[in-house]
Amino acid sequence: MSFISSVAAERLAPDQASKLDRLKYTLAQAKRAPFYKEHLAGCEVSSLADLKDLPLTLKSHLKGAHPRDFLACEPEAVWHYHESFGTTGNPVPGWYTLADLEVELDVIGRWTRHFGPGQVVMNRYPYAFPVPAQLVEAGVRLMGGTLIPTSNLTLNIGYKRVLSLMEKLSTNVVTSMPHEAILLKETALLLGLDPKTAFPDLEAFCFAGRILTPSWKATMEDDWGCKVFNLYGSTEGGPFATSEEDGVLRLHDDFFLFEVVDPETKEPIVGEDVVGGLVLTTLAREGQPMVRYYTEDLVHVWRMDDGTRGIQVLGRAGDLMNFGGVEVSNYDLEEEILQWTREYGANVFFVIITKKGFLVRVEFPEPRAVNVKEGERRLSDRLRVPIKVEALPRGRLVNHVSLVTSPSVFKPRTVSDHRSDARQVINLSGGLVDWWADFTPELFGQFMLKSTLDFASRWRIRLFE
Repeated sequence: MSFISSVAAERLAPDQASKLDRLKYTLAQAKRAPFYKEHLAGCEVSSLADLKDLPLTLKSHLKGAHPRDFLACEPEAVWHYHESFGTTGNPVPGWYTLADLEVELDVIGRWTRHFGPGQVVMNRYPYAFPVPAQLVEAGVRLMGGTLIPTSNLTLNIGYKRVLSLMEKLSTNVVTSMPHEAILLKETALLLGLDPKTAFPDLEAFCFAGRILTPSWKATMEDDWGCKVFNLYGSTEGGPFATSEEDGVLRLHDDFFLFEVVDPETKEPIVGEDVVGGLVLTTLAREGQPMVRYYTEDLVHVWRMDDGTRGIQVLGRAGDLMNFGGVEVSNYDLEEEILQWTREYGANVFFVIITKKGFLVRVEFPEPRAVNVKEGERRLSDRLRVPIKVEALPRGRLVNHVSLVTSPSVFKPRTVSDHRSDARQVINLSGGLVDWWADFTPELFGQFMLKSTLDFASRWRIRLFE
């Protein structure tokens, strides 16, 4: 089902214009932005082959400019402004018109197909700068589903409350960052619930913000007994790919022109099965078109049997872990660890790199039953770097106390009557939030124990160094 307005459809939809026409439109629209007016001065295309001759747009361009330098439409046409999390430095901007959001909903149809009439969708994305929360909100509204907004950065929606809402409202779909599923699973186990049986109406988790390896996907489906779908994109560029039930991300070639380039030279790599840095040009954006944008993501792109193109996101090109001349991608590291730990029903891990090698700390349901030496040998052989495994009980890497405690949030109050037995406070901030709402002596003891064990672990890590 398409949500593109008639105006947007006439200008942008794939069946209304050739890719060359839409590329010409993108260039003309981009030049309305101050940055591209200068960056693309004199640049024109007469064929798709001319694209490679245009200059690249780099993240440093976005991070070093004022956000309005990338705004390519009149201010009154802007519907949303978003920014990235800024985990790699200054956040990058993302300007969206209403037509931009409508087009994105059409593009990610594979990802939103569970949002239809009668479906209950819990939106766990933060209602802040990231785009996914707003896309989910608009998609569920337009498709006729029921939305439960439970932003994971909202104080009064803790993990216990989320699980309670999932159960009593018969939630069908949860949209979130991937790690939310792990933290919700850990909370459920703490409460004596089996995630696989406690939520019989749950059909799918729809993830964005982090790309899942095959074993990530499989272990989460094992945990929850439902399907897992992934969305790959960025605030500044839009949705590049979505996954099918087979877990393979498929590029949205109808709405982008994708290139794979050598991360060093930035020269295009030609072929049907290539590995390199991802470059994209939007074909359906008016608020902030992107022309030959180098995402800094290292990817593997290949042609599928059904004619579509699959993509694996191996991590940031600049984030490859080099140890003794061996390069390890984040994708390979996570996949190899989870292929092994999944055999023990474990998917909570953390990796520390020291001068001696990689220390892989994993929470196992039964640590004593784990063949640590076999894991070390297996991981070292496959990743070709020194690996040491530390088998830990549940609760050592994930703070269980924080999962089952959350502040109580109250409506603003400026009067506290100490003549009654009602809740009493002595300042304005105390009238808004009670930070110790669920904190019991037992939980305090657990907190202190974990703090002591974490301190002791640091000495073990030093020995490994």
